Amino acid sequence: MKKIGFMLCLATMSMLSFGASALPNPWIECGADIGCGAQKAGFDFPLKVENYTVRAMDGMLEIRFPLDEKRNVIVRKSVTPAGEPDENGIIDISGDYNPYPVNKTVTLENGVKFSVRGEEDNYKVVNFAAETGHYSIMCNEGLNLKDIEYFYKLLEEAESPKYEEE
Repeated sequence: MKKIGFMLCLATMSMLSFGASALPNPWIECGADIGCGAQKAGFDFPLKVENYTVRAMDGMLEIRFPLDEKRNVIVRKSVTPAGEPDENGIIDISGDYNPYPVNKTVTLENGVKFSVRGEEDNYKVVNFAAETGHYSIMCNEGLNLKDIEYFYKLLEEAESPKYEEE
């Protein structure tokens, strides 16, 4: 009798834990089809990079691509992010919840502020906000200030036609 009770208890716990963790995946994999990602996210993000893959969910678009032969990056954009902005109006949309020894704001020469997390001069997570949306750049191998400037120019180039239309 004890064995049957134990088996019923184990089965019930298994069903409860399966039910709690069986949330649907909100991401849609789009391969190299930026149009698929734009349709799902609800906005366009014409980032000009090569060898990329796209995935999207309602309100967010993500592009993954190699930065160089040793580093891959993930760039995300959201126009309606959830969360509280920091003192610079930046909302972290990275999805990276790891603690890092460095968590600070860096400012480029043009005055644009970025929230960075990682190690000193080797940032794993970079976030910033602009009129066109909120952005996140992630790289497991790390990014330096020069890389952040490169990404800012890349994102500015992708988004600048939106300013010209207005």
